[in-house]
Amino acid sequence: MQTFQSSLTSLSLRELRRFNAIEVHLASALLYIHSTFFNDRHALITNHNTLAENFTSYTGAGSNPLICAVFLTVRREEEHYLEASMGSLLEGLTPLERRALFLNIIFVNTDPSQHPSWGQNWVHRLADYVGSYPNISMNQFQHLQELEKVRNFYEKEVYDLIHALEACMITNATYLAMFEDDIIVADGWMAKTSKGLSDIVRIQELKHNNKNIPWVYLRLFFTETALSWTSADFAYRNMGWIFIGASLSLLAALMAVRRSYPLPALIGLVYMVGKYSLMPLGGVVQINAHGCYTQGLVFPRDQQLQHLGLKSSRDNLEINTRSTWAFWFEENMSADLRKELGDMLRDIDVRRLLDGHS
Repeated sequence: MQTFQSSLTSLSLRELRRFNAIEVHLASALLYIHSTFFNDRHALITNHNTLAENFTSYTGAGSNPLICAVFLTVRREEEHYLEASMGSLLEGLTPLERRALFLNIIFVNTDPSQHPSWGQNWVHRLADYVGSYPNISMNQFQHLQELEKVRNFYEKEVYDLIHALEACMITNATYLAMFEDDIIVADGWMAKTSKGLSDIVRIQELKHNNKNIPWVYLRLFFTETALSWTSADFAYRNMGWIFIGASLSLLAALMAVRRSYPLPALIGLVYMVGKYSLMPLGGVVQINAHGCYTQGLVFPRDQQLQHLGLKSSRDNLEINTRSTWAFWFEENMSADLRKELGDMLRDIDVRRLLDGHS
């Protein structure tokens, strides 16, 4: 090992760059965040301090909202994220967008007074509805108390989601959006979500001859850590054959320069770099089976954000909550988002949706 290290040290950077595999390794280590070379100590959130301050006055929801958004919020042991989550959701909305949004805040502690934001005036000023468990039977309530006592939050979450959906159904909103309370939402999220919803309708019409085929939900959050190569990918499923086929088909052409172009090593590096780094998602796409995160979901009535929470509401380990992280979200620049928002609000489909629900 020492001999190898001393040999590398004796080579200049220019000499090292002559090796194609080393070039790709260096590029991957420097440029690609989700790959074999990824180091979570340098990329994942480890500590933060966020406060929602200086809220301005906001327009409330109109009589015919497009989206009913629900924050399911629960008291956590140390950190509380609701203020920042609500602030980022509402910040930057135009009056037209705000009138198309009905904001519900549901406190899902069986004793909501335990939550530090319960009863706070700012919550009632910003939200269109604030509540807890007003319309459930005593037996159901006692069952929720028991689930909370034994810390069975996975089963309790099912009841909470049902309760939140029912609370939104009475608003007559066309779409129902479920948000967890430990997120940060990117500027322009409402316009982009509206555009995505209109794209879904158009895609369905094109693919199914104008038949209204049901869809389940539009996910607003995903983490690149769940978008790795899987057996569903042709390139991964047939990786061995690709190695053999690519090597054999190019063997004759590269025979003379074989030492300069180590093809198998380069093919291996393509897989090591990571699928999402090579093929990032854009627009409305079908997510794979492993991207199952509930930070932001939009449901159709007839059937863009970041995760912050280090302190899980379900007793999850911190190593897991840290990795629930949308890396490319961090590439967003405020000026670029504002420009995109202006472009989106001039989009015909977005204008049609928002104008019809204000």
